[in-house]
Amino acid sequence: MKIKLRAIYNLYRRKMKIFFKSPPGKRLVKYGTYFFQVLVFGLIVYQLTDIGWGNIWRSLPTEPLFYLLFLVIYFLLPLSDTLAYKITWGIPYFKSIPIFIKKRIFNKDVMGYSGEIILMQWGIKTQSIDKKQAFKDIRDINILSSAASTFIALGLLVVLIMTDQIRILDYFDNLDFWAETGIMEYVIGSVLLIILLGVLYRFRSYLFSMSLSISYKVFLIHSIRMVILYAAQILQWHTVLPDLSLEIWFTFLSVNIVISRIPFLPSQELIATGTNIEIAKLLKTPVAAVSGILLVHNVLDKILNLLFYIYYTVRERITPSYTTSFKSPEKE
Repeated sequence: MKIKLRAIYNLYRRKMKIFFKSPPGKRLVKYGTYFFQVLVFGLIVYQLTDIGWGNIWRSLPTEPLFYLLFLVIYFLLPLSDTLAYKITWGIPYFKSIPIFIKKRIFNKDVMGYSGEIILMQWGIKTQSIDKKQAFKDIRDINILSSAASTFIALGLLVVLIMTDQIRILDYFDNLDFWAETGIMEYVIGSVLLIILLGVLYRFRSYLFSMSLSISYKVFLIHSIRMVILYAAQILQWHTVLPDLSLEIWFTFLSVNIVISRIPFLPSQELIATGTNIEIAKLLKTPVAAVSGILLVHNVLDKILNLLFYIYYTVRERITPSYTTSFKSPEKE
């Protein structure tokens, strides 16, 4: 019976793989993703309308430090990526930053891992890197980055749960249903299990080819990046609403961590924003102010992505040697 079920599973898996590689399958994934994004966007618009757009507008952050920290958060990934690839490929640091900003834009606003395709083409074309080696290096760095971010995220999540810093858990504990059934522990366990399964799926059948000396440096770079990211995020929120306890912000951060660890989930930032708005209502925080903070961050991210994309596209058309075509001194 078990063998028969496995055979049926493998048969349907092959059929699904063939279907999703076909033009109709690709269209289904493409339009399904668009539909999901529109649905999430519509739900957030509904939430914000319920809160009141005027209230949100009046609650938008005015502190300069908020916007300075936004820039730190925005540039943290491309700057870290540039350093990791400088160690791996020997590319010049400052001249290479634009391609990693472009990689971030494509991964965020086009499709996951489309930025890696742009980067691989750039490495082959401008750095004379062998196609097979470029693929291996990008794959290895992605794995190390994902492993580092998952390690730091899960570590922080465990610490926050163990030290009772996540306020939403208190809310559920106060409900008779949760308290009587003891289901809260199962919820936490299920969430962590989903994250763990996502990690195992991502690292399945993986063969590592990068040298140990480079690997630990790349892992360390991305581990430090995640620590700085979480600290900057908490400080950014706390700057605007210092009267709210850190437990509230740790709750929002935990939601971001959990959602960002779910594999193949599109529009993760929008989903996290919508979820945190609902949690803000449950915790009886100033919802308009919290929504303004979360909303302005997402909007600024999209605006900056658009401006950088337009700038680099125009600059490359005017000066083809710029950004994607320069030759590193080490490769000449």
